[in-house]
Amino acid sequence: LRVTRNSCPSASSSSWTITVSPAEITAEKGLCAVISCTFTHPDNIKPTAAVWFKCPTKGKCDEDKIRIVHSNKPSKAQEGYKQRVSLLETDLTKKNCSVIINDIRENDAGEYQFRLPKSSHACCSPTADYVSLLFSLTQKPSVLTPPLTEGEPATLTCTAPGMCSGTPPNITWTWRGTGDNITELRDNITIQEREDLTNVTTTHFSMLTFTPTAKHHGTNVTCLVSFNGRITTKKTLTMNVARRYTISLPVRNHTNTTMECVSRNEAGRVREVQVTQIEKQEGKDTS
Repeated sequence: LRVTRNSCPSASSSSWTITVSPAEITAEKGLCAVISCTFTHPDNIKPTAAVWFKCPTKGKCDEDKIRIVHSNKPSKAQEGYKQRVSLLETDLTKKNCSVIINDIRENDAGEYQFRLPKSSHACCSPTADYVSLLFSLTQKPSVLTPPLTEGEPATLTCTAPGMCSGTPPNITWTWRGTGDNITELRDNITIQEREDLTNVTTTHFSMLTFTPTAKHHGTNVTCLVSFNGRITTKKTLTMNVARRYTISLPVRNHTNTTMECVSRNEAGRVREVQVTQIEKQEGKDTS
């Protein structure tokens, strides 16, 4: 984000400052961008409105038809920016002119200008901002998985990237079983929720509850996140399911019995051998 500052041609122009930080920002298509902005003004002036404009390639950047947000007239924003752009703070006494743009699109790149309307004071205090956006989605969702044991219900949690308060993403789960077959996990309990961190930051996540079986071991489960504008990102993990064995056999009194437990994988390799000797005496077992 490159910023140029134009001062008002008045004796008190030094009292006007607008600060945008950092000098360059990067946003990802489908997520959101925050332009951090603060301002100061002369003590004898009390701004009554804050306006951001999306500047045209040619012409002035102060026409009503190109504004993207107005603190007092939100309905007057450009059609493509309504419900997508908002000020982080509408109380101008806090001197915060930061703005958030949700559901970033490719045509959001360009010059932006912040103004305090002339009706608020005797002169203007414009800045011209050029926002450079990264038009790809490189962030991936995060997937939290507990230890998985055969026959015991477990919950996987997938959190979408970004903390944007715009259009909620769609989160789905798929499972790739044997034979490269991909199945959407619809028969299990899936809950998608959101958590509002602040007025403009929100995290979206999905919880998948299912009961692992032996067939799930070594297979892949994928969390797919779809944002507005057909933008998708995903995270895949391989499930490691611990097996549960139950062995039952009769043991006669005053006899020794040896049990051997052998675990083999699909390739037939022995992974673990455990030998337990049980001696049953009258009324009790010893091993």
